[in-house]
Amino acid sequence: MRAVAVAWGSFVLVAALAVAAPAQQRNLLIVVADDLGVDYVGAYKEGTNPPPTPNIDALAARGVLFRNAWSHPSCSPTRAAVLTGRHPFRTTVGRWISFPNNRSPEIGTLADEEWTIPEVLDRANSGYAHACVGKWHIHDYTFGLDAPRRLGGFRHFAGSLEGQIPNYTNWVRVVDGVAAPTTNYCTIQNTDDALAWIGRQTGPWVLYLTYQAPHIPYHAPPASLHTQNLTGLTPQPTTHTPANRPFYRAMVESLDTELGRLFTRIGAATLGRTNVVFLGDNGSVQQQAVAPFDPSRAKGTPYEGGINVPLIVAGPDVVSGGREVTALACSVDVFATALELTGSGGALPEHVEHDSVSLVPYLRNPNQSPLRSFAFSEEFTGATWPSPNLNGYAMVRDSRYKLIRRMTAADELFDLQLDPFESSNLLQRPLTPQETQAHAALLNEIARLRTPKAAVVPYGKSACLGQNGVPSLAARGVPALGASFELLLQGAAGGVAAALLVGVSMATWNGAPLPIDLSPWGGGSGCLIGSSGEAMAFATTSS
Repeated sequence: MRAVAVAWGSFVLVAALAVAAPAQQRNLLIVVADDLGVDYVGAYKEGTNPPPTPNIDALAARGVLFRNAWSHPSCSPTRAAVLTGRHPFRTTVGRWISFPNNRSPEIGTLADEEWTIPEVLDRANSGYAHACVGKWHIHDYTFGLDAPRRLGGFRHFAGSLEGQIPNYTNWVRVVDGVAAPTTNYCTIQNTDDALAWIGRQTGPWVLYLTYQAPHIPYHAPPASLHTQNLTGLTPQPTTHTPANRPFYRAMVESLDTELGRLFTRIGAATLGRTNVVFLGDNGSVQQQAVAPFDPSRAKGTPYEGGINVPLIVAGPDVVSGGREVTALACSVDVFATALELTGSGGALPEHVEHDSVSLVPYLRNPNQSPLRSFAFSEEFTGATWPSPNLNGYAMVRDSRYKLIRRMTAADELFDLQLDPFESSNLLQRPLTPQETQAHAALLNEIARLRTPKAAVVPYGKSACLGQNGVPSLAARGVPALGASFELLLQGAAGGVAAALLVGVSMATWNGAPLPIDLSPWGGGSGCLIGSSGEAMAFATTSS
């Protein structure tokens, strides 16, 4: 969570910018289903005999269904990608995070330095209220109970922090940093919390609603939520066996039922001015995936059953609903889509490297050509990148070919056009010229993504603020410990930020005596020296 001004020790770091709010503000509802692949959603028509999902299907009937959308193989990386628009090797959230302590192995968690959707909304002065309801799972308990607000930037949170609750009717519900056990059925409680928050809003809002369902433990949901016949059956709560499939089907159907209640209770008027993004965080659970998908190649694997997920967008920004888009999309794209739908894209600091492509052009133009040449996904352990995990892998695909690039094991290359369920590894035989070209392009895309962007110095390394076209800087207030003040950029384009670093009380900073004499860098009396990088102008003063 970023404040307007932060003071500590002898240094003060602040940012100033101005971004106009959008003229027409529509609500945004982002719904994430936990462990739901395309094989269990009727609208996709890819799995054999899926459970009833009439409300998700109705969303697709009035919206845009993305056929080739990729997530990451497990939940935490996808959630971090949705909120930041950045792939795991940037956030270091490479795999699902263990609870209660993130150890054995340690996984990267969402860092405070990351810019999330709610933080960009606030930086844009967008006027949007925002909240997270449901499953968080981007930190462990060592970060405290208020991580969704303190580190995620949300103004309100109600839900569970861990990846897997012990029981859907006996779990710990956290509300704005306060935890209390509850026996309310989790899927119903998530909907109730969402409706309660929406009901309190008087202006435009963004809700990130992340249902726990249909994640394990397997169980029999309340009979009013599903039509599955579970008579005489006993679930094995945490065992991935086909015998649990009736319970998994009931959990999926119950999620859909609660989505229907959510949409009904929101009301037609509010829903009519709300864009809805629905997606799965990874594929269906192993051993629950249904034909033609391989049950052993589902969640937690690099194959299509693990990463090809439902992604549906509906709402007032959709032109000619009921369409299917076959162009490539990724879970990171939700980030840029959310910012464009809320008119907040210009508030993301230009120095932030992100991987997100807005899907809005597909919503508004039925004839939109593909915006992505490649889709990317990965999984690894470790809290840094590159990871020491010997089982890590990255996946990249174009419109036809898919490469699984493993850190130590053998790579795999598939022709998804002729072999959509990845039964024949092309690298086990000599490649054709076309396949060789595609293989090289996929390898190059991974290398391109992971090559750091070169720094940009827009005003030169010895620019003086207020001179020779460099924006000038003014401040209100006094930069002092415990006090806040505001920086104003004069003559700068929208979205440009400035930071003022004042050193007065320490004897040295990074080994240099303070105050620093700036004359060797061209600084005269009272001159603020700009040492800028990637469109951010940093100003340092010697007094």
